[in-house]
Amino acid sequence: MTVNELIKLLSAYPDDLRVVVNGYEDGFDDLSPDRLSIVKIALNTSTESYLGKHGYWYPEIEGKQKGVEMVEALVLERSSF
Repeated sequence: MTVNELIKLLSAYPDDLRVVVNGYEDGFDDLSPDRLSIVKIALNTSTESYLGKHGYWYPEIEGKQKGVEMVEALVLERSSF
């Protein structure tokens, strides 16, 4: 999903609707503007159901993994406790 696609998706909802992410094990956490960051990720690197589909990009493996695509992504992290 791109930022533009997210904006279009969110524009269908009321401006004052709360946005949350799922908690670590259960429940929900708030998003916090200071928890937004741009991170390099490696696309389609995991097949395990308990891991995210995409993984962290490690600079030390750059150029060593054939077929692994690196992109920058905006990460929305849960609020820290």
